[in-house]
Amino acid sequence: MSMEIHKILFEMALFAVLGLGFEVLFTSVTDFKGDKRRFLMGYSSLWYAPLYACTPLFFHCAGDVLFSLPLLFRGGVYALVIWLFEYIGMWLLRLLLGASPSEEQYLRSRWNVHGLIRLDFFPAMFLMGLAFELIFRSIR
Repeated sequence: MSMEIHKILFEMALFAVLGLGFEVLFTSVTDFKGDKRRFLMGYSSLWYAPLYACTPLFFHCAGDVLFSLPLLFRGGVYALVIWLFEYIGMWLLRLLLGASPSEEQYLRSRWNVHGLIRLDFFPAMFLMGLAFELIFRSIR
């Protein structure tokens, strides 16, 4: 394998771990209000790792165009791309498993779309996309 392949595989593994970690942080904060014990217990699913692992591939393909655009525009694009990947990924997991791991929780929100994504998570998706861009650009 060439060095470039090793680097891309490393980036994919890194973003899989970072994405799962961000998700655990996010769910611990968003579920805090309903947690009577205030344990800040976050959660995720390893099924989501491949979705997060696609992040550097997206940046390798679209970064040259996106990185020169205004920050707020890029954040909006990232949120939309994350929703697209999440919708398709959760739909595929629904087909494979009978339900996506987050579906039950998503269906409780009036902001859900088919139980696969939540529109009220836009600010988090916006910020996560920009954070991922910062990390990607700093390791490149």
